Amino acid sequence: MKLRFVCLLSLLLPLAPLTSHAQEAGLAERRAMAAYAKDIWPAAEKSIQDAAGFPVVIELNLNSLALAGYADSYTDADYLKNTVIEPVIRSFQAITIDEMGKTALKEKLKSLTILYDEKTAPASNYVDGLTFEDGKLTINWKPFSNAGDIEPRTKALTTLLESKL
Repeated sequence: MKLRFVCLLSLLLPLAPLTSHAQEAGLAERRAMAAYAKDIWPAAEKSIQDAAGFPVVIELNLNSLALAGYADSYTDADYLKNTVIEPVIRSFQAITIDEMGKTALKEKLKSLTILYDEKTAPASNYVDGLTFEDGKLTINWKPFSNAGDIEPRTKALTTLLESKL
């Protein structure tokens, strides 16, 4: 009887819900994200705006980017810098390499929103996490995920922008 129980239990365990990163951020996460916004984000925001060539309005959706259980990692380059910020900078630099690109970006890009929605963010098909409508560019990529994919993210964003500018 004991063996049957163990076998049945081993069949049911994979059906148990896994812990999700989408749970509401706790105090540690809120504190860590507030520190990120104060200490790290201003320089990152300036780098993005410098690459754009103008002070584009940027909304960093802190609540959605604060993954539960990762508060100690928010300042790690692989958390946001390599997954979102660096691809944006590189893409804007590619777009603004000449006057035509600078003018097009400045005329068409009104704002940039950076967020993470677990239900709609792609695992690796990064173009699926991008929208550019009515001058609003939205980037929905998971922080701290596939941090080495700077080039594929940059390419996805650059391709989208080039098609819309």
